[in-house]
Amino acid sequence: MQAEVKGTILPVLEMTLQPGDKLVAESGELSWMSDAIQLATMTQTGGAKGVLGVVKRAAGGGGIFMSEYTAQGGPGMVAFSTKLPGQILPIKLEPGPGYMVHRHGFLCGTEGVTLTMGFQKRFGAGLFGGEGFILQKVEGAGDAWIELDG
Repeated sequence: MQAEVKGTILPVLEMTLQPGDKLVAESGELSWMSDAIQLATMTQTGGAKGVLGVVKRAAGGGGIFMSEYTAQGGPGMVAFSTKLPGQILPIKLEPGPGYMVHRHGFLCGTEGVTLTMGFQKRFGAGLFGGEGFILQKVEGAGDAWIELDG
């Protein structure tokens, strides 16, 4: 799998997947893809375990459904773009505490990345920080890309 961020103000993340590579993203994040990519939408992708896991992911700003992109028959390309001017940043996840990002910050990730809800622990930051008390928590083991807009 190869990732390349193109552009400056309105960047696009182009992911080149080799046969068998899988990538997960929230529904609605796709910009375009090539013919070799197979798209599947399901609830249990993205680390959700059971109905409670899906509800926690949705409460954190994610969706009930996640999309899984798989290259079949040859290399394929999937592209994701930001919704507003900003940046796309890669993060390397290892088992441990993970990262807290704004409610719609998760763009895509490899298998092993878990998306759930996290809470802002400081009252002042939750009240005056602009994002509120509920954030997205990105954790697990793998690579993820987040968008920082605005």
